[in-house]
Amino acid sequence: MANLIAGLAHIGLRSADIERAARFYHSLGFTTIQSLALEDPQGSIEVRFLALGELTLELYQLPWQGQQRDTACFGIDHLALRVSDLAAAQQWVEELGYPLAEGPTLQPSGRNGVRYFMIDGPDGERVEFNQPL
Repeated sequence: MANLIAGLAHIGLRSADIERAARFYHSLGFTTIQSLALEDPQGSIEVRFLALGELTLELYQLPWQGQQRDTACFGIDHLALRVSDLAAAQQWVEELGYPLAEGPTLQPSGRNGVRYFMIDGPDGERVEFNQPL
């Protein structure tokens, strides 16, 4: 079933200060390809996608305290693997015994958005399975 994974979709970086992070990555040659605010019951989440060649970074800043994941932990939060069939990927990871930590859900990003779900990795990171629409 590993052939369900087509490649890397993006790397998610959780930022304490999204403006500072964007300036840093811009200085390294990345350009912003999309900015959006996602509404959540606890507030708005600012998200920016930056690209350099084939590499895409998802910068995001979470505004509230008391989340399930410690807000003091910044840096690489998740890696997103691109798949062509999200339902098959979900069935596969569940057969492997990995429960879903988030999703499946729709995120309006990129040209047409993506559907995704996440599982927890062994060291606190998350692994996102991401199907472009």
